[in-house]
Amino acid sequence: MLVPWKWSGERASAQAALLPSIVDPLYTAPIADPVAIPKFVNPMPVVKDLGLRKDLTGGGMVNVTMGATTQNLLGAGLPSTPVWGYAVGNGPVTYPGATIVAKRGNAVTVNWINGLGYDYLLKQGLLPTQDVIDRTLHWTFSSHLTPAPYTISSEGVPAVAHQHGGRSDSEHDGLPEQWFTPSGATGHHYFSSTYVYDLNQEAATLWYHDHALGITRLNVYAGLAGFWFLRDDNEDLLINNNLIPSGDFEAEIVIQDRMFYPDGRLAYPDAPWVSLAGFDPWVGGPSHQPELFGQVMLVNGKAWPFHNVEPRQYRFRLLNGSDSRFYVLDIKTASGVAGPNFWVIGNDVGLLNAPVPVNKLTIGPGERYDVVVDFSGTLDGMPGAFAGQALTVRNNGRSPFPRGATVNPNLDGTIMQFRVGTTTSGGAITPLTATTNLRPVSGSIPALTPTAPARKLMLFEAMDHFGRLQPLLGTITGANNPDGTPADGTFLWDDPITENPALNSTEIWEIHNATVDAHPIHLHLVKFQILNRQKYTATVVSKQNVDHDGNITMGGALRNVKYKGQPKGPDAYEAGWKDTAIMYPGEVTRIIATFDKPRRYVWHCHILSHEDHEMMRPYYVGTIPTLP
Repeated sequence: MLVPWKWSGERASAQAALLPSIVDPLYTAPIADPVAIPKFVNPMPVVKDLGLRKDLTGGGMVNVTMGATTQNLLGAGLPSTPVWGYAVGNGPVTYPGATIVAKRGNAVTVNWINGLGYDYLLKQGLLPTQDVIDRTLHWTFSSHLTPAPYTISSEGVPAVAHQHGGRSDSEHDGLPEQWFTPSGATGHHYFSSTYVYDLNQEAATLWYHDHALGITRLNVYAGLAGFWFLRDDNEDLLINNNLIPSGDFEAEIVIQDRMFYPDGRLAYPDAPWVSLAGFDPWVGGPSHQPELFGQVMLVNGKAWPFHNVEPRQYRFRLLNGSDSRFYVLDIKTASGVAGPNFWVIGNDVGLLNAPVPVNKLTIGPGERYDVVVDFSGTLDGMPGAFAGQALTVRNNGRSPFPRGATVNPNLDGTIMQFRVGTTTSGGAITPLTATTNLRPVSGSIPALTPTAPARKLMLFEAMDHFGRLQPLLGTITGANNPDGTPADGTFLWDDPITENPALNSTEIWEIHNATVDAHPIHLHLVKFQILNRQKYTATVVSKQNVDHDGNITMGGALRNVKYKGQPKGPDAYEAGWKDTAIMYPGEVTRIIATFDKPRRYVWHCHILSHEDHEMMRPYYVGTIPTLP
């Protein structure tokens, strides 16, 4: 249900004092000083304890409504924040949305309802008073087939939900042009807002989030994201045999960075672009930015929270739900000494063969890691070492990653705090070891064998016609047009499809990162394995691309690709089934996947600001139909 506007959150906001402000050139109005937001005073919202897990393990149908509400994200005495979120079944609209829990093979039908009408926007203060939509991008209303003047004020917010990591049919995948509005406007490939998920895949930490063309970054930033747990017999056996924690000792944790206005509203960069010589003059209004790096760390929708734990093992489902920020996480004691390891038992779409202990965990936007943390210290050879201590989860990931600015240890360098008690409850857990079999029912992860030639692809950063950085995807074939210009290289969203795997084929994709930053690349439909990474050199040649409005943009192509040194296999904790993988600059990342459902899907960078500015391409499995 949609939570009424007049509730305690609004009253709390009206009574709270404004936060002190600072000036940032990315914002047209002063924003809240993140230093003024206290740390470790807010308890971490525990989804299970809040009654926000929807049990659909038996299958069935559920309504999920996208709506608006107000929540206190910053803490008592500080302003509350208007947000968007999901209401699952008869529950309230929340950010993050309630966790859907399902069982392998028991199909779930979701009737997605868009309740983000213009009246809610007016009340929430998100639009139009803070109009951050950059209409120069290729976005939902600009791509509508009907030449009517579709606008936010007349139609409401375009949105579509994507079950990230799900093996969904194309028409139920939540593709970027499957968006719809409260009033009935729809995108090019809209089929229905009722999606059937057959869930014929292994237990995994999935999530659902908005995927509307050109405004995904805005809709997710406003709060449209939630977890989806998929369980199976293999996971049940591990739980029943007390090999992995469950119940009160299993919790989902999503990390997202944000900025705020002094009155508690979410702040999103809205400054106009500064025109560059030789490019088209800026048209005015807010401009898309290459990335977004907030300084306020939210965990499950709460700023820098603490979480009380017992001195025992816990299972955490970690999700990086940020726009652009990579995290390099570790756990430290108050004195800066290393805390417990992350015992990685699974990643994006499945459990590993065996646990992998790491003291630092790198997680890119869109990635998930299923970890066990032992607050007694027994797993790490330090029994009783952490009882009664406060442990801080730290971040050392540079932005942009991996060579950008260092973190501020008092802001983006700190995530949350665990407060370890001195007594335990619940049944004992058999300690994990590096040889614990995590797949007694599923069997070991098989090695895939390609059935088609490897596909050579590329990541590239170019410039659009305003002179803004424009990240792109492309191919490496070496082919030229009759005039000598590259026939391969960078392509835009509307260019003809270049990736066309045969149905049930297994392909290796060799993705060359020709940019200076890392990119988390996500493929819809498939689960894949990272084979290896290898450094390379290449000659960059220029190429022109033509965007959806006929503007000339700058792209490129790669020639004379030469590989250096020996390929390096994935880190042990990446060695399972993935749907999103970090592609490092100056390296080719080779992945392998079986394309076992037909029709149209997409692959893209999961830096949301990148996918909204053309770093996303459709691909088609099977024979592409001939259309009029």
